[in-house]
Amino acid sequence: MWKKIINKFDKYPSQKKVIKKLLQSGLKVGEDKKIYCNDVEINISSLAKSIETDRRVVTSTVNTILGDDELKGIFTNIKSAGTVLANISQELGLGVIEIEGDAQKTGILNQVTKILAEEEISIRQAYASDPDLFTTPYMTIITDDDLDGNIIPLLLKIDGVTKVSMY
Repeated sequence: MWKKIINKFDKYPSQKKVIKKLLQSGLKVGEDKKIYCNDVEINISSLAKSIETDRRVVTSTVNTILGDDELKGIFTNIKSAGTVLANISQELGLGVIEIEGDAQKTGILNQVTKILAEEEISIRQAYASDPDLFTTPYMTIITDDDLDGNIIPLLLKIDGVTKVSMY
């Protein structure tokens, strides 16, 4: 799905970088030609700097989005998913499992949650990167408690899982 959208910008590599950043960060485009994270306005110059481009490229991308009904319907309705707990898990006493694998394999999340349930491990948060937006797709599971490494071999047995990390 994202490939179709991103491919609309094949002739404009700088604008393609902006599109990817908007999608990866959950940023939306307002009808007022501004960029938002939910209801918080994002400085266009800061966004441009974060992807090493000029603010005019960001402005041009916004205009392209608002001039295309399909893109407008998507980018004016994006909502950020909220706080991801992985980077603050240690401070909160939570466990983190990162799983890399074949995004085309079905049932990986199902198998992971089944194993965690059998081990009586409670999940606080789960999210997966989109394989169309990230070169190495991964799934992150935040657990209520710190974990020991005994679960890694169980997770590595899941068809399609190539790497498991815990911290």
